[in-house]
Amino acid sequence: MIYRQLGQTGLNVSLLSFGSHTDPGYKRKAAQGNVLTEEGQAKRDRLLARALDLGVNMVDTYENEGQWEPVARVVKAKRDKTLVSLCRQFPMFVGENIDRAAKLFGHVDMYRVYFGEGAGFDAKQLADWDVLRRAKEAGKVRAIGISTHDERLMTAALRDLEGLDYVMFPYNFIHARADYAEFLPQAAAKGVGLIAIKPLAAGSIVKLDPRARQTSRPERDFVQLYQAKYRPLLPGVVEEITKSLQRLPDETLCQAALRFVYSRKFMTAAMPGMFEDFTLDENYAGMTRQLELSADERAALDAAAILARSTQRDWLPSHYRWLDKWQG
Repeated sequence: MIYRQLGQTGLNVSLLSFGSHTDPGYKRKAAQGNVLTEEGQAKRDRLLARALDLGVNMVDTYENEGQWEPVARVVKAKRDKTLVSLCRQFPMFVGENIDRAAKLFGHVDMYRVYFGEGAGFDAKQLADWDVLRRAKEAGKVRAIGISTHDERLMTAALRDLEGLDYVMFPYNFIHARADYAEFLPQAAAKGVGLIAIKPLAAGSIVKLDPRARQTSRPERDFVQLYQAKYRPLLPGVVEEITKSLQRLPDETLCQAALRFVYSRKFMTAAMPGMFEDFTLDENYAGMTRQLELSADERAALDAAAILARSTQRDWLPSHYRWLDKWQG
């Protein structure tokens, strides 16, 4: 597993993290939100346990998916090595929600508030943030952040939210060419951690891939940037963007798409939803492959080797000739 530091927090987060969405095939309505059937919950518990064994250490947990208690059980044996990421899902006072989470999980590692859309924050949102900031100062939370789909709010957060540690936002190989030109440089300058949600465009990238398994189920049947009100992308546009991924010969499009996100050094982690063992395997493989050389890089190194042989080892300047002894 690869770990990257979350902004300036000192928390090292696994590059592949475990998303909060649950398998729609096993959901059933509950008094508040959804829960999984007994079979579905057992399946998710096994998948999460296996992800932890692979070195995944950040688990995002939605209360309205009925996952606080199950996740607490699964991570209990590795609680000191696991970062539990939480977000208020019900109309509850932020401070009360944090205290409830701390009792269940022992402590709160990462807590964020979700903001919808807009150019800035209203008085209630700023009050919620102030509660969160003071909870961190009191030692109740280790890192605080926001999640949003709106770049205007991302940049406003960098400006207006004191103590901001991280931002969760949609990022994939399509977004990278359409959004965030203003936000990303500012976030880097401030040392704010960045976590990619929807790295597979809500799973819709599966629909573009003839190699995808038949059992792969996207959340949506079309590719779009994010929320439903945004128009789907034209297939020709998606096809043209896809060419830039430089897929390796035997990898799926989803693996290549995740490898794209993993390779962005400014991104702390990618957090896809995972419902099946094979999706965990493929997402993990995409992470390890981002360390491999691309076809272009291999070609460049091969060309350099041919040049070196053709010049009979005189290809190095004299002041670098000492490198020859390491050529093997």
